[in-house]
Amino acid sequence: MNHRGNALLLLLLSMLMMLTMMPSMLSLVSATALAPSEKALLVCGGSLGCLKGVYMPGYQSKRFEAFLGIPYALPPLGELRFSNPKVMPKLQGIYNASVAKPDCIQKNYLMPTPLIYGDEDCLYLNVYRPERRLPQALPVMVYIHGGGFFSGSAGPAVTGPEYLMDTREVILVTMAYRLGALGFLSTEDAAIPGNFGLKDQQLALRWVQRNIKAFGGDPRRVTIFGQSAGGVSTHLHMLSPKSEGLFQRVISMSGTANVPFAIVDNALAQARRTAELCDVRDAQRLSTVKLARALRAVDVNTLLNAGDGLKFWDVDHMTNFRPVVESPGPDAFLSTHPKHLLAEGNYRAVPWLLGTVPQEGAVRVVNIMENVTLRQDFNSRFDELLQELMEFPAHFGTAKLEQSMELILDEYFQQQHEVNESTVQGFLDLISDRGFKQPLYNAIWHYVQSVDTSEQPLYMYSFNYLGPLSYASIYTSANVTNKYGVVHCDDLIYLFRSPMLFPDFARNSTEAKIIASFVDYFVQFAKTGKPRHAETLAPCSTEVLKSRPNGICDYQVFENAEDGFAVNVSQEFRTRNVKLWDIILDEPKCF
Repeated sequence: MNHRGNALLLLLLSMLMMLTMMPSMLSLVSATALAPSEKALLVCGGSLGCLKGVYMPGYQSKRFEAFLGIPYALPPLGELRFSNPKVMPKLQGIYNASVAKPDCIQKNYLMPTPLIYGDEDCLYLNVYRPERRLPQALPVMVYIHGGGFFSGSAGPAVTGPEYLMDTREVILVTMAYRLGALGFLSTEDAAIPGNFGLKDQQLALRWVQRNIKAFGGDPRRVTIFGQSAGGVSTHLHMLSPKSEGLFQRVISMSGTANVPFAIVDNALAQARRTAELCDVRDAQRLSTVKLARALRAVDVNTLLNAGDGLKFWDVDHMTNFRPVVESPGPDAFLSTHPKHLLAEGNYRAVPWLLGTVPQEGAVRVVNIMENVTLRQDFNSRFDELLQELMEFPAHFGTAKLEQSMELILDEYFQQQHEVNESTVQGFLDLISDRGFKQPLYNAIWHYVQSVDTSEQPLYMYSFNYLGPLSYASIYTSANVTNKYGVVHCDDLIYLFRSPMLFPDFARNSTEAKIIASFVDYFVQFAKTGKPRHAETLAPCSTEVLKSRPNGICDYQVFENAEDGFAVNVSQEFRTRNVKLWDIILDEPKCF
């Protein structure tokens, strides 16, 4: 491990630990105190009460207004653990919204050394708005953070609002939601129905509908956007009848509702195993009501550490607690499997922007490749572990599994049964294809087959710009910033300021220009339902997809160029590999 990698890792770990011990530090990353002579920054609304905000400095602008740590639900503690979120009553007096709250408690398996930090009392959101606004209400952008449903942050130290606020054209809302077992454990019945993290998000969206007018926002022009698990969440909200009408546009970055980690199939068995790992007696025989009572009494750190016992190897599967298909009922978030909803088109579509990066699979591959001990252990059980990582359908028999593995070894590993320098790109492509690219293509295919895209258009971008910073340096303790190309999460570097993770770009740099262009691309979609230069793209349709057996509908690419960067139009896609995976998973389409 080199000195730079060591320094970055130690800095990240120490700052995360400080968030747990000193939550108020999070708000000090960007916020500035009110000068004595300045009038207090207040927002008041009928069901909201009154909030005192704070000014924050912009990246390219002087400052904007921030209202931090606003409670949108009752604390999910005690009997409210593993329960649907309850609306926060009207706040009394003047609520201090100048201090950010801690992240939802989590064990972050994306880090080389997973650790627990955050707070179980975490259902808060942040609202950011320009200091000087137009007379008419502004479009609203509501961000749902990623992190595999087990980690992530809505706070300004990681999800900084500065770039979006520099535009002065939108209001931004970021929300925290329950994670891991607290957000997604389920007994598959009314005792612990599950999907609490998604229901938290939904309640936050209802909060926006009730209260955003008080901030100068337009509740009829709400765009939800999210990345990775947040992207999956945005797509699930499009599919959920309970979320209908809470937003008018959707941006799904690096995640759709049909990815392998979107739905858990054995939630009750997982809940019972979790209880065993928490030393709950007779966990396999308890009624679900008694199981729920026992789990509500478990220490939260014990509960999060129990997740380690659900792993088949190292931190895999990264996401054990996932959304679940609930029994039909008035409070069910999702009672039909997303794959069926997509195939049938049985949901209310809205304009949809999809995003991807070239090396999505780096989120898992980088640490395996760069950690010699992990790589050697993986290679010692290569076929077994690779098969587990693929999450093949439960109905696959031995013959089908062997056939599928043979196809994978031939396509991605040159028939080598190990990860090494000559097969690492194949490993990256494999995780990218299985986890992201094939689901993305199929989500587009089903959308254009069942939706009138002249009314509810679909767009896509690929962020291919390779810059001086990368999340690859977060996934491992080694300095690998440019080694793996543009990896999962790298587009976030140009959408949100993340002072806890990365240094600022110079204000006159190429990267600053990319930030302005990329943010404008999102803002234009939020304002109009179309990204910038949408007129240069041929409309996406089934006929277009069928006519391009080695490609996809037109999409925009943010990429390196001789003079810095460019935004071009492309049709290229890993369609050949999509077809291979459709065969493997028995999901054929009429190409």
